[in-house]
Amino acid sequence: MKINKNELYRFPWSKTDNPGGWIEVTDKCDISCKGCYRHKLEGHRSIEDIKNDIIKIKSFTNCDFITIAGGEPLIYPQILEVVSFISELGLKSIIFSNGEKFTYEFGVKLRKAGLSKIHFHVDSEQERDGWDSKTETELNQLRQKLADIAYSIKGLQCGFHVTVYRNRLNEIPQIINWTLKNTHKVQHISLIAFRGLPINGNLHYYANGVEIDANKFNNSSNKAEEINITTEEIFEQIISNYPYLFPSAYLNGTSTFDVYKFLIIARVGSKSKHYGVLGKKTMEFAQVFYHLFFGKYFTFMNKPNIGKKVFAMSIFDGKVRKAFLKFCGLCLRNPMILFSKTYLQSIHIQQPSEILDGKINLCDDCVNMTVYKGNLVKPCQLDEYRFYGEPILVMQSDDRLN
Repeated sequence: MKINKNELYRFPWSKTDNPGGWIEVTDKCDISCKGCYRHKLEGHRSIEDIKNDIIKIKSFTNCDFITIAGGEPLIYPQILEVVSFISELGLKSIIFSNGEKFTYEFGVKLRKAGLSKIHFHVDSEQERDGWDSKTETELNQLRQKLADIAYSIKGLQCGFHVTVYRNRLNEIPQIINWTLKNTHKVQHISLIAFRGLPINGNLHYYANGVEIDANKFNNSSNKAEEINITTEEIFEQIISNYPYLFPSAYLNGTSTFDVYKFLIIARVGSKSKHYGVLGKKTMEFAQVFYHLFFGKYFTFMNKPNIGKKVFAMSIFDGKVRKAFLKFCGLCLRNPMILFSKTYLQSIHIQQPSEILDGKINLCDDCVNMTVYKGNLVKPCQLDEYRFYGEPILVMQSDDRLN
């Protein structure tokens, strides 16, 4: 099914008016991921530097939440202090983790420190004890284990990230099926296309005016088919099996504007029933309303139990109207559904930083800006700054000769 951009809401975020900030506390990690773009250069960062960067991010971006990333944040010795500091600033916090060190006891401590949400990165190209060579479908068992622990901690939201590789595209329906069955436990899932720097004789990379070897980067590849998966390919896997899961919002690229860097599906349902999805009007209303009353944009609410009030948007939003009509029909058959909780669950499809037509194509604009030496930068370019002090440039052979 072809996506019609006119049916989608383009998020209004900008570099300095952005829902999210990003802080990396360490570049150490306890597992290895094929899709990782971070290099081990400095280890654990000092708590003073981290706090200073958080303050700058809040000041620069007007953010609603801060993502704590790495490396693996849960092995950072002062992670509880970082979470508490973010909470004291009046911001939500998310941790991106591989889940290896996540336990109920640790989760309770993180929640008491103020953690709003934890996102687990689980995919088939990670080296995990006991999970090597497992398919994405088999890894649903690990996802379930982590989701069950997070759900048992009152007030802690849970999400998952999956790096999508071409040889695993056909398993996306099984991942989505598991996600839908856990509507009350899993508030979010991101399907992230594997991306990297293409290595071929026509592309040349530069930093500080000097040509560099792109093989230095973990995610470089000389196999174009491995790193050219698109959001539309991933979406096709979803919509072919779940025709009701249609996106409502997007972000485009910086150099190739018709590329969907983000596609967002916002699903409404109960623990056991699917009602429908939000449309562009509801997404627009939510962003504008939140910005009007709180002075910032957002990507997730404090409570995933959105409630029946969402159906009020039926007046303006045809997709919500369909969801409401389905809800009413289900209630006629079983009135007890009236008393069930109504959840919002988001499905994100992402096409990260890439080289298209010889140009760097980034997200316009990044949902998670960070700082490097006092300047705002995009996290996907952070190692370029760490290596060279600036983002790399790309040129084609023909351009280089002119």
